[in-house]
Amino acid sequence: MDEFARMMGMEGVRPLNQYKQKADNDKRPRAMPDPSVMAPPAMEPDGYAWVTGTRARTALETALERLAGEIRIGRRGWATGICQDGRTVTLPASSGAASLLGAADRQSLRLMIVGGVGWTFVMHPLMGVATLDEDPADSK
Repeated sequence: MDEFARMMGMEGVRPLNQYKQKADNDKRPRAMPDPSVMAPPAMEPDGYAWVTGTRARTALETALERLAGEIRIGRRGWATGICQDGRTVTLPASSGAASLLGAADRQSLRLMIVGGVGWTFVMHPLMGVATLDEDPADSK
């Protein structure tokens, strides 16, 4: 037995050619997990709201309308996609929601981010969840 296999055996790692032992024979009562650990975090009153389905599509359309409005009045806005491998791509935000979702599908985007002055839209197109939020006010 080489040194690595001996160390793994001491740590409780079983060799690949050895089957797992069934734990079903152990009939002792198991400790229940602490409910405070399992409880979901409480939402802040000004927390972020994620929506799904048609509401996510509506949020995307709203973000694109806001972006178009900001560009018309001379403000800067942007639409960026993040691919599965971490690359970023500029999205054709001026072409509408259907075109943007088609581009997201073709390029297997992990996230779509659209933003302007004081607001940000984030969507996970594969999961169909999105959020459109105002940036926090400066605390000056």
